[in-house]
Amino acid sequence: MAALFKKPSVKMVALTAAFVLCVFVGIGLLVKNIATKDLLEQKIEESINAEVVIGGVEVSIFNFPAKLVISDISLMPKAASVPAEAPVKIGEISLSIGWLGLFQKHIDVKHIGIKEADIEITYYKDGTTSLKKLFQSPDEAEGEVQESSKKEQGGFNIHEQGDFVASLGGLSISDSSLNLVLEEMGLQLECQDLQVELSSIEIDPNDLVASNEAKLMLQSLIRVYSDKREHYGDLYIDGLSGVSLFNVTTGEIEAEVDGEFRLSDQSWLSTNMPFISRSWEQLSVLKKVGLNVGKVPERATFGRSKSISAHYHLGRIRIIKALSIWVEDWEVAILGGGWLSTQTDQHDVRGELLASKKTSAVMAPTIFKGLELLPKELRASVADDVKENLFRDERLLVKIKSTGDFSDPKIRPDGKIIDLSKATKGAAGELLKQLSH
Repeated sequence: MAALFKKPSVKMVALTAAFVLCVFVGIGLLVKNIATKDLLEQKIEESINAEVVIGGVEVSIFNFPAKLVISDISLMPKAASVPAEAPVKIGEISLSIGWLGLFQKHIDVKHIGIKEADIEITYYKDGTTSLKKLFQSPDEAEGEVQESSKKEQGGFNIHEQGDFVASLGGLSISDSSLNLVLEEMGLQLECQDLQVELSSIEIDPNDLVASNEAKLMLQSLIRVYSDKREHYGDLYIDGLSGVSLFNVTTGEIEAEVDGEFRLSDQSWLSTNMPFISRSWEQLSVLKKVGLNVGKVPERATFGRSKSISAHYHLGRIRIIKALSIWVEDWEVAILGGGWLSTQTDQHDVRGELLASKKTSAVMAPTIFKGLELLPKELRASVADDVKENLFRDERLLVKIKSTGDFSDPKIRPDGKIIDLSKATKGAAGELLKQLSH
């Protein structure tokens, strides 16, 4: 055995292994001494304008990958005094890190897990958020940052990380909640049982065009309320989408989401929502053809589509596919191509109100009975107009358009409605003229 270790190559391997072991032990002891909750609280508070409370920190440096678990985290404004006031509370954050990649300037985060997060955000009318000040640098919060350097102090910028190629195997958020207040829209969204999976992320700051995409899975119950706490509905959503994480030009975090999210059969909306109630009011135009639709029911459900297909960027939601909402056997179809801004409350959408084929079959005789009051020579052309403008695929149809504030929408008919009463009077007038001659 002694002779074996006299060989230079074997001896070198043994010494190298011993050295690596010492390095591992040294790093393990160093990390455990450095990654304490007091030091983490201090370092985080030095970088953002918040008071930070951490319950505990556990480090497992000898795991492959290494693991860091931070538990019971609270972030609150520095003026606050008790953790209950914290707008950001997280039960646990765990990071699995392949730290050997750092020697090659590669940040290899295998997974980030966030559990039992409880976050409250308000989007104010001026476009800012309640968390903006919380995540400012302390200098910014105290007004010490010069105007010329505010952009540089504004937060994480991927272009400033050009020396590293970062990969993230996955990000998961589980058993969490998000309370979102949209002040301009007068809406509150309570996202309960929030489950998020962000996967397939690899970021090269020097080539964002080719490395800026990820996959997003989202599942949640979203309870919708007015600012007066009137329950506007429940949306049970579940779906997969693509997401771009950064603005390729500026390097700032700027999520852009393009996906389709399923709606369960338990999803519903209140017809007291201004958009639905005012859309229903447009059915009063059917009185022109002798129909009285009646009062709107209390609830609406999701019809044929049973999904929300949309594109989101910078607070604007663009509708990709028509969204179908059933009010009893009437359908409110929000057509693709419309948009809604969550920041300004502005919107521009086109829609259709369609009765079921069964209801349309009952109503049609009443409409065409009124045509019998017209002279025979006008009856055919008016009937053609009615069929073209008031029916589609044997379903009664009223087209609408909605613009302005979504919380106070301006909704009006977006098509031709034949007024049988006026048509009859006009025809009678023409007939009298002919008789007088």
